[in-house]
Amino acid sequence: MKEIGTVRSLRGNSAEVEIKRNSACGDCGACHISKDQSVMLTTAKNTVNAKNGETVEVEMQFVNVFVAAFIMYGIPLVAFILGSSVTYYVIGSFKLGLDQVLVSFLTGICLTAIAYLAIRHFDRQGRFNSKYQPVIIAVIDNAEIKSTPMEKRMGN
Repeated sequence: MKEIGTVRSLRGNSAEVEIKRNSACGDCGACHISKDQSVMLTTAKNTVNAKNGETVEVEMQFVNVFVAAFIMYGIPLVAFILGSSVTYYVIGSFKLGLDQVLVSFLTGICLTAIAYLAIRHFDRQGRFNSKYQPVIIAVIDNAEIKSTPMEKRMGN
């Protein structure tokens, strides 16, 4: 997946890149921006030594987009479902006199929160950043910019 953006700031080997939201984004939500926002900021590896204000092409492997989405949404969902299901059947089999549905729901919520905190912890340690981080692959001349890579693929 390739996008075109502008370098806003530099930090070591990384650059903060502002990317304009395009029509292909739809309701995807992978970039964590609302429909009302027209741009997103992302941190990308600066492999081409781009400078502040330059227009760049940013790429993220398509498979990594799905893996990152699974990490952010799938793992917490699995934690919720397993936590709720296991708690529901454990409380039912031991006949503890607790509200089975309420306790299983609250357990699922707690495990979901723990999953998000664990993901956040690993992300801050840098365990996810290097593999799933977008990469700046080229500095683009302003004359070359006619449409974003996604718009080119869609024939616009």
